[in-house]
Amino acid sequence: MSKTREFLDNLTHEQLLDRLSLALDGAALGIWDWDLRDDSVQFDRRWCEMLGLAHASTPMVLQTWSDRVHPDDVDGCYRDIQAHLRGDAPHYENVHRMLHADGEWRYILDRGRISGWDESGKPIRFTGTHLDITESERARLKLQSHQRELVGMIEHLPTAVALFDRSVRYLAASAQWLRSRGCPPDYRGRGFYELEPQMHERWRVVHRRALEGEVLEGDEDAVVQSDGSSRWYRWSVRPWRTGDDVAGIVIGFDDVSPTVLARRAREEEARAKLAALALFAGGVAHEINTPLQIVSLEAELLQAALAELHADPETLAALRRSSHVIATTTARAAAIANALRTLARDSSKDPEEPVSVSALFLHADALCRARCESQGIALSFHDPHRAVASGRPAEVLHILTNLLDNAIQAAATGDRWVRVEAEAREDVVVFRCIDGGPGIAERDRARLGTPFFTTRPPGKGNGLGLALVRHLVERGRGVLRFPTERPTTFEVELPIAEKPIAETAVAVGPVEEG
Repeated sequence: MSKTREFLDNLTHEQLLDRLSLALDGAALGIWDWDLRDDSVQFDRRWCEMLGLAHASTPMVLQTWSDRVHPDDVDGCYRDIQAHLRGDAPHYENVHRMLHADGEWRYILDRGRISGWDESGKPIRFTGTHLDITESERARLKLQSHQRELVGMIEHLPTAVALFDRSVRYLAASAQWLRSRGCPPDYRGRGFYELEPQMHERWRVVHRRALEGEVLEGDEDAVVQSDGSSRWYRWSVRPWRTGDDVAGIVIGFDDVSPTVLARRAREEEARAKLAALALFAGGVAHEINTPLQIVSLEAELLQAALAELHADPETLAALRRSSHVIATTTARAAAIANALRTLARDSSKDPEEPVSVSALFLHADALCRARCESQGIALSFHDPHRAVASGRPAEVLHILTNLLDNAIQAAATGDRWVRVEAEAREDVVVFRCIDGGPGIAERDRARLGTPFFTTRPPGKGNGLGLALVRHLVERGRGVLRFPTERPTTFEVELPIAEKPIAETAVAVGPVEEG
């Protein structure tokens, strides 16, 4: 302080006035000096320019100021002036509107204090400054208006929503929020953390990030309750802005526990049904195999007996055709039974093992050929490399049959053919399921494999088949791709088996090697 005083004492009167003028120019302040004895006022050039007035022709009287103050604001100005003159306020400060020469109302921050007294101690001079705060005041009023609208909207929302300022103090909340959070009647203006001091630090971090401009959301967030149970919430925390500035945050949440619990109950029911179906399919396959073996044995005996008969050639040919039909049909039924047994198996906890592509194609052909033949669809399998993948046989068969189901449905509405290929590379086996259907639009390809998305007409599919394929492929350390738009091609890449296995399957359908 002594250095400042020493600096000022060394300045001449003219230098002091120059520095004061520079400071006022930099702060955009206008100066007025009011003589209380005769209501004369000295307005400086900046004061006049602030209202669009020419300094040389501006009357230097109090009325110059008072005539330009908005009629609704003038009483408040005099009230604040008198409070300072009486000694009730340490200084005078008031924001009021003044009429600019261009006809617009400008917001003025007016500050002043007593600067002179007479011999009896009565105030005789009042000096102060004017500052044009029109832009900031309009922004403040706009914020207040926006806030009132937002408050009114939030208070009438049927969901749990609350509005907070930058200090995370309550501005408004819906009735549902107040009930669910147990807020007191005087919640407005109180801090969120004040009313809920036990709030986890995780949520404080979320609030800080939203105040920095980030939008954060959770779909089904599990929250452990005080009794140890869990509830699930869908929530969002987002900034609310005035212009480019973040003025606070809006928090909303829905308790989706009933939906989550109902879905989990449906999933458990579905799993139970699938388990029962798997058990049934496995039992059916077992029960069918025994009579099939008897029929097959009897067909062999019949063929052997026919070889020793000396009937007429035409009768013998008819009997041999019948025995051949019995043998091939029995083999086909056995293949279907074996495929059902593999498909029904719950192998989720089984270790990975070598999977013969030829055996896999045998099962797929057994399950799908009759359906293709009934619709006039040509079904072919190509395994030129006799490939062996690494995986769980039931899961790989699920992948292939789901892809075939899609391909057969597509081929039925286009060129009626479906081709399945296998290719062995250095470290992977690639399956391709290709069909002659109408193809998949480019806009839909990015969403293929997401749950509940389907390109089929309503009622023709639930969008879960490809989602299951993607899940099983990724669980098997593989990749699912959709490389071409037409012909529609689904490509599955699985790890190749480290050790080959002996080929045990004999193809019933046309499994080709080249």
